[in-house]
Amino acid sequence: MAIWDNPASTAGGFGSSKIKTFSANSYKCPNCASNLIFESQHGAMICRNCGGLFDPETLDKVGSFGYANPEKEYDGTIEVSRDDESRQEIVCNSCGAQIVTDKNTASTFCAFCGSPALVTRRLSREFKPDYIIPFKFDKEKAISLFEEHCAKISHLPKDFKSKKILSKMTGLYVPTWIISTEVEVNVAGQGNMGKMVDSAYSDQHMSTVGNYSKLTYGKVKFRLKNVPFDGEKNIANRLYAAAEPFDYSELVKFRPEYLQGFFAEKYDELPLDMTDRIYKRLDKYSLKVCDEVDFGFDDFVPNADMSMTRYNNQDIKYALLPCWFLSIEYDGIRYQYIVNGQTGKVSGEFPFAKGWETIERTGRKARMEAVSWNMGLRACLYLIPVLAIVILRFFASFSRDLEFMGFIVDHPFECILVGLTLGLAMYVGAEILPKVLRNREKKDLEALSQTSSHDIAAEPGVELYYDTSFPIVAYETTKDFVSLETGWKYGAEETYDFKTAAPEVEEPEEREDATDFEKQGLNRQMLR
Repeated sequence: MAIWDNPASTAGGFGSSKIKTFSANSYKCPNCASNLIFESQHGAMICRNCGGLFDPETLDKVGSFGYANPEKEYDGTIEVSRDDESRQEIVCNSCGAQIVTDKNTASTFCAFCGSPALVTRRLSREFKPDYIIPFKFDKEKAISLFEEHCAKISHLPKDFKSKKILSKMTGLYVPTWIISTEVEVNVAGQGNMGKMVDSAYSDQHMSTVGNYSKLTYGKVKFRLKNVPFDGEKNIANRLYAAAEPFDYSELVKFRPEYLQGFFAEKYDELPLDMTDRIYKRLDKYSLKVCDEVDFGFDDFVPNADMSMTRYNNQDIKYALLPCWFLSIEYDGIRYQYIVNGQTGKVSGEFPFAKGWETIERTGRKARMEAVSWNMGLRACLYLIPVLAIVILRFFASFSRDLEFMGFIVDHPFECILVGLTLGLAMYVGAEILPKVLRNREKKDLEALSQTSSHDIAAEPGVELYYDTSFPIVAYETTKDFVSLETGWKYGAEETYDFKTAAPEVEEPEEREDATDFEKQGLNRQMLR
């Protein structure tokens, strides 16, 4: 069912004249009665105490970046829980990492820096995860998976690893915030038709009837599901993202038994503390979804600087996800590796044997130069029609020459054959060959974007976190991003033409007492 078949009465309030004026001193959080403030990056009123997000017009809750049951400090004012009495906290004197385990688990190395300088103390803070994905295999299996991965990497130094080094591998449950949210993007970008999809053409030529570029505005709605963010500062965000994805079908309620024999980190960052990091990733996924929407053009290129996003109905789960960590110091450089404790995926940056890194860099540089030559050649080929006009004018200058005309009369078939051959050559050169070269360039760029076996795995794409049960809704709008609920009229869905449909919108009356917030609207600029 299309979104316009079930319109909502308050879907964002863009351009609405019913927006109320809020201030941190006069409006309170419906959850905890703390002051509410408006933050443009969230596009909503936010409570800094509980993390609740509320619609500025109605104060209806649209999501939360807070945790319902935050951990408490054992400062003498609260009793140690029975579950926590059976746990201990291990602190690394080198990097300061704090990990939690049961009393029967011994540790000799830090999971993050590999240091043996560890001290044990009583828990200083509650340990209250909601969900957990249990480890699927033990340390021996994790070491075996790492060795198998290393065996597939070409040009790896022979003395890079040893049994003694691999014995430092440590199983750790990582505190993770799993975020799901509905996304609404007011996207702006260039809609390209014909040859304008090729920058080698668009940079050199003006628009024509069949080849043109148009600034286009649209609205795209979809949902992202179960995007994970680690809540531990000691874990490199890029390294943890390389371990994704996890299978959330195996997510279960936390029980202390799952912790036996493993370590677990306590979160030190709430979602509210890392909204920039969260939104940057979600914005990147949102831009990728918009890039897949063509709005009826041959190609649509979204512009992040001109686009705005809004996230509604966030859902956050706090879970512990299983990972094996290994830290190796080689040739004066410390390398960190992660093995997904559920799927067995191995990732990290691996060193090259002497001389091979230079060889690989040279190969990549040659491919990049090939891309540049490819674009330059296409730009030249697109000039063939201009060359054809010059040639025709040259021959036209002989049209009154009797000898020249006599040659054409005496050799009509040869002249026709030469003309057809030249025309075919020009058509292939100006129309077919540029497309072939552009496809080749795409393959070269894809190859350059792929990570080497020595590089850390790429961050997962949006296809892993797009919620297929919430289909994409996309339509072209006016420059002012007219909302669905403020005047659009639709015919039958199968006959609806978003390219020609015109909105019928009443212009809102501008209030004299409107605040700057009301004038700016509810949108937020994309983060990159």
